[in-house]
Amino acid sequence: TPSFEQKMELLQTLRAVTEGKIHVELERARLTRTLSKIREDEGNIAEAAELLQEVQVETYGSMDKEEKVDYILEQVRLCLDKGDYVRGTIVSKKITSKTFKNNELQELKLRYYRLLNRLHDEKDDYLEMANSYFSMLETPIVQEDPAQWMPILKSVVVHLVLSKYDNHHQDFLERLLEDKKLDQVKPYKVLLTYFKTVELIRWSALETMYKAELQLHAAFQGDKFERRWKDLRTRVTEHNIRVISTYYTNIKVERLAQLLELSADDAEKHVSDMVVSGAMWCRIDRLNGTCVFTPTKDPTDSLNSWSNNISELLGKVERMCHLIHKESMVHGSAK
Repeated sequence: TPSFEQKMELLQTLRAVTEGKIHVELERARLTRTLSKIREDEGNIAEAAELLQEVQVETYGSMDKEEKVDYILEQVRLCLDKGDYVRGTIVSKKITSKTFKNNELQELKLRYYRLLNRLHDEKDDYLEMANSYFSMLETPIVQEDPAQWMPILKSVVVHLVLSKYDNHHQDFLERLLEDKKLDQVKPYKVLLTYFKTVELIRWSALETMYKAELQLHAAFQGDKFERRWKDLRTRVTEHNIRVISTYYTNIKVERLAQLLELSADDAEKHVSDMVVSGAMWCRIDRLNGTCVFTPTKDPTDSLNSWSNNISELLGKVERMCHLIHKESMVHGSAK
C-alpha cells in the first residue's frame, strides 16, 4: 500500500501533467477536489479554498450538470468556512434558482439555499433569508417530511417578521398566511396575523408570549440574540406607527409614546427614521408637541380633486339614467 507521501506526490504529478490540457480538464478538476479535501482534513481551510477556486467548472462541457453544481457549492462552502463572504457571494451567483427548476437536484437545491442563508445571515438580510427558506419549503422532499418542513416554515415566519416593511414584504406575508401548514404551528400563524391586521401590537404582551419560544430559534442564538430582539422590537414599533398614522391625522407626542410603550424621545426617533427612509409622511411640531401624519393640501389640488369627483359622480348619474331608460323601453315593448 502506498504511503500518504507517495499519494500526495502522485496527485501533484498528475495535476502538473494535466494542467492546460482541455481533453483531461474533467479529470484534473476531480484531482484538485481530492487534494482540496485532503488539505481541509488537515485543517488548512484557506489552502483548500484556494485550490478549488482555481477550477472554473462552469466552463467545462464534459462535466454533467449535477457534478458541476455540486463542485460550485463546494467552492462556496469553503469560501464561507474561510470567512471570505465577498468571494463566496460572487461564486454563488454562478448558480441561479432556474438551475433547480422542475424539481431537479433537490438535495443540491437544499444545500444551495442553506449556503445562501449563511451569506444573508452575515448581512442580516432577513427578507432574502425568508425567501430562501420558502424556496426550501417548496421542495417536494421537504413537503413530504413534517420533521423537515416544520422548522423551515418557522424560519420563514421568523425572518419575515424581522424584515423591513415594503410591498414585497406585505405580498409575501399575504401569500404565506394562505399556507394551510401554518395551522400546525399556531403560535407562528398568530404572530404573522399580528403584522397583517391594522391594529396595535402591545410589545409587553408579545414579549411575554414569544420570548421563550423565539430564544430557542436559530435566528436568536448566541451573540445574535440582543441585536435580533432589538430588530423585532423596531419592527413592532414601525408597525404600530403605521397603524396610528392610519387612524390619526395628528397626535400628541406624549400620547404616541404611550401607545408605542416608549419614551417621547425614542418615539420621535422612530418616526423620524421612518420619514427619512421614505416609509411614511410626517411633520413633528416640537413647540406644540404634536405629530401630523396628513400633508397639507394645496387649495388648487383640493379644488381639482373636488371637480374630478363631481365629474365622476355626474357621469355615473348619466349612465344610470341611460340604463333606466333602456329598461323602460325593453319592458314597454314587451307589453
